[in-house]
Amino acid sequence: MSNTRNFTMVAPGLHSSRRYLGLDDSGRSLFLYLLTGPHQTSCGCSQIRPGYACADLGPHWPLEKYQRYLSTVEEAGLIITDADTNEIYVERWFKHNSKGSWKYAKAIRAQVDKIESEMLREKVDADFMGTELGEAAEAAGSAERAGLSSAANTQSRLLNTRIMQR
Repeated sequence: MSNTRNFTMVAPGLHSSRRYLGLDDSGRSLFLYLLTGPHQTSCGCSQIRPGYACADLGPHWPLEKYQRYLSTVEEAGLIITDADTNEIYVERWFKHNSKGSWKYAKAIRAQVDKIESEMLREKVDADFMGTELGEAAEAAGSAERAGLSSAANTQSRLLNTRIMQR
């Protein structure tokens, strides 16, 4: 999964979260890396090979420490992992990252479809479809399959300009 994000929204409430505060400094560092790091995607699920994560985190992160803290962060309820595919989903991702256009929603839909882990793909899909953004992606996809303009498309001010109506 490639990443095209320029930034990640981090809610200030993170710093008062019991789940986050229950971690020690290494657990917090790992979670922030998973939340905001270079491998994260717009759907909150990234594939990170352990060796890459250890290299990104620095010389004080041998493989054993990474694996131990990955389990700790998962036990805290902040992430869900699939060891078989090395994919990691940030729990409650769409609670804080569900704003955007129908085009953005379609891009997220495409990312969800690329998740290798069936268990994570189903979880991310359920979370995504529980948002207005997910509903917009579904409406756009249905309209495309039917060969129609989506409701989001027809409300665009750009499409109503003289040049676009030619």
